[in-house]
Amino acid sequence: MNKKTDQNNSDLAREIAARKLAEEKLATLKNKWESREKGYNKLLHSFKDIVLFFKSDGRINTVKPHENSKLFKKNIPQGDLSIYTAFNEELTEKFSHAIKECLVHKDFTFVFQQSISKNILHFEARLSKIAPDEVLAIIRDTTQLAQNKKELEKAKANEETALRSRSEFLTSVSHEIRTPLNAILGFSQWLYENTHDPQHLEYLQTILQSARNLLNLLNDILDLSKIESGKMDIDINPMNYHEVINDIKLVFQRKVEEKGLTLKITTDSTVPGFICMDELRFYQIIFNLVSNAVKFTDKGHVHISAHAVQTEDKDEVNLIISIEDTGIGIKENRQKNIFDSFTQQSAQNNKTYEGTGLGLAIVQGLLKKLNGTIDLQSKPGKGSVFTVTFFKVKVDRTENIRVETIKEGAAMKLAPCTIMIADDINYNTLVLKQLISSDQVTYIEASDGTEALAKLKTERPDIIFMDIRMPGISGFDATELIKQDNELKHIPVIAFTASTLKDQNSRINSLFDGFLQKPVFKKDLEALLKRFLKFSYVEEEQKTPKENYPELPEECKKNLPFILKACQTSFYKKWEQIKDNLIIFEIKGFKNELGKMASKRACTPILDYCAELESGLKSFDVELIKRKLNEFPELIKVLETLNKK
Repeated sequence: MNKKTDQNNSDLAREIAARKLAEEKLATLKNKWESREKGYNKLLHSFKDIVLFFKSDGRINTVKPHENSKLFKKNIPQGDLSIYTAFNEELTEKFSHAIKECLVHKDFTFVFQQSISKNILHFEARLSKIAPDEVLAIIRDTTQLAQNKKELEKAKANEETALRSRSEFLTSVSHEIRTPLNAILGFSQWLYENTHDPQHLEYLQTILQSARNLLNLLNDILDLSKIESGKMDIDINPMNYHEVINDIKLVFQRKVEEKGLTLKITTDSTVPGFICMDELRFYQIIFNLVSNAVKFTDKGHVHISAHAVQTEDKDEVNLIISIEDTGIGIKENRQKNIFDSFTQQSAQNNKTYEGTGLGLAIVQGLLKKLNGTIDLQSKPGKGSVFTVTFFKVKVDRTENIRVETIKEGAAMKLAPCTIMIADDINYNTLVLKQLISSDQVTYIEASDGTEALAKLKTERPDIIFMDIRMPGISGFDATELIKQDNELKHIPVIAFTASTLKDQNSRINSLFDGFLQKPVFKKDLEALLKRFLKFSYVEEEQKTPKENYPELPEECKKNLPFILKACQTSFYKKWEQIKDNLIIFEIKGFKNELGKMASKRACTPILDYCAELESGLKSFDVELIKRKLNEFPELIKVLETLNKK
C-alpha cells in the first residue's frame, strides 16, 4: 500500500514539474512573441505607408493608428471599422472592387485621388492575398511624387519650347545670313575667275575661304539644332553601300595623298550590296568621322572597314563600320566628353586643327535617329578607332539590275546649251562630261551647294545636275533654295544619287525634276537630256567588227594552260567581286594584275582586253568599262578555244 502511494506521489510530482516546465516555456514563448509583435508593430508604425488587413466582407483590422490619416473619415465608431464606415462612397466602391479582384488574382494595384481642403492628394494601393478571406493592403501617399512628376513634365515642356524657339530663331537668322553670304560668294567667285592680278587673287581666295567656313559653321549649328529639337527628318530608301563608300574614298583621295597617308577600304562579304538607309545622313556620319581621322593623322593610315552580323530576321543585319587612324589619339579623361557640342581636345592646337567641335555631336545625334551607336577606343600618340553600329538594317533584296542597251542608227546631238554639275567628287563630274561628250555644251562646275548657289548669282544654266549629299549645304538644301528663288525655279534640277528606287523616295520626287542613279548609264542620261534640252538626230557611222585574234606568240602558247587556269580561278573570283559595283580603283587593280600576268607570258588576247579596259578608265567611259567587264567570261571562252587548238 505504501509502495503504491509513494508511486502515485512520485508520478504526480513529475506531472506537476512537467506542467510547470511547460508553463514556463509557454510564458517564455509568449514573452518572445509579445516582444517580437512589439517589434513588428514598431517597424510597421515607422512606415509612412498605411498598412491594413481587409476581410472579404470589408471589415478592417489596422495594425497602426489611423486617426491622423487624411485618407479616413473622422469620428469612426469604435469596433465598427470597415470600408463602409472608413471611406467615402466613391472610395468604398473602389476598395470593394479591389478586394474582390485580389482574392481572385492574388494581387491587385490601383491608384486614386482624394480631395481634401481644396487640395488633391494622390495615393497608390497595393493589395496581396494572405488567406482565403483576408487581404493585406499597403497604401502609399504619392502626392509629392505626383507633384514632382508634374513639375518635371512642365520643365520638359518648357525646355522643348525653348529648343523649338531656338531652332526657329536659328532657321530665321540663317536665311538672313545666307542671303548676303551667297552674294559675297557669288560675286567673289566671279571676280576670282575674271581677275589676273596675283595680289587680288590672293585676297579673293581668302574672302571665298572665309565665307565658306562661315557658311559651314552655320550649317553645322543648324543641323545640331534640328537634331536637338527633333526636327531632323529621316528618309529611308534602298541605297548602294559600296557606291557611297567609294565616293567617300574619292572625296578624301587628294587630301590623303597630299599628307602622305594611305586610305584603305575593307568591306567584308557579309555586307549586303543594297541596304535601306537614309543615304544623306549615312554619308554625313561616315564623312565626318573620316574627315576627323584625316585631319588628326599626319602619318600612317586611315582605314574604313565594315562587316555585317545577321539578326534573327533574315532580311535584317547589324551593320558595323570602323574608322581607324594612326593619328594623335584622345586622352582617356577626354573620351567621355568628345561627343559634346563645341568640344575639342584641350591640348589641341586650333590653328593646326581647324573646326568647331560640332562634327561628333552631329554624328551621335544622327545615329540616335538611325537606331545606331558609336564606340571609341583611343590611345594618345597611337591613334583612334571609332566603331559605328547600325542596328536592324533592312536588306534590299529586290533585283537592282539595270540593262544598258546599245542604240543603233541615229545618235542624239545637243543644241548649244549650258549645263551645271554640282558634285564634290571630281570623278563624277568628269564621268558626266564624258558621257555627254558634246562640243555644244558650256559647263559650270561646283564642288558643293555653296559654290553652286554662288555661281547661280551670275550665271543661268539650262539644266543642273545636283549631287544630293555634298558636305556643307547638301543637294537637297541647295535645290530647296533654288526652287524658292523666282529667277531660278524654272531651271530643271536633276538629283544625282546612289539610291536605287526613285519611286520610293518621296523627297526626291517632290523637290527635283529628275533622277540619275550612280553609276551613270548613257541611256539614262540621254533620256533626261532629251526631256529638258533641245536636240537633233544625226546618223552614226557603222563600225566594222573586230577581226579574230591573230596567231598567238610561242611564249603565250607555251604558257596558255597556266594563263587559262589563272583566269578561271583567281581572276574570275576577283571579277565577280567588282563586276557590279563599278568602283574605279578596284577595276584598275584588277586590270593591272591581269595585264601584268599577261605581259610576262605575251598573251595578246588578254593584253588587247586590258588595253581597251584601260582606255575606258582613262576617259571615264562608264559604258565601255561596263561592257569590257561583262566580256571577261567571253575572253575566258576564247582562251579555252585557243588552248584546245
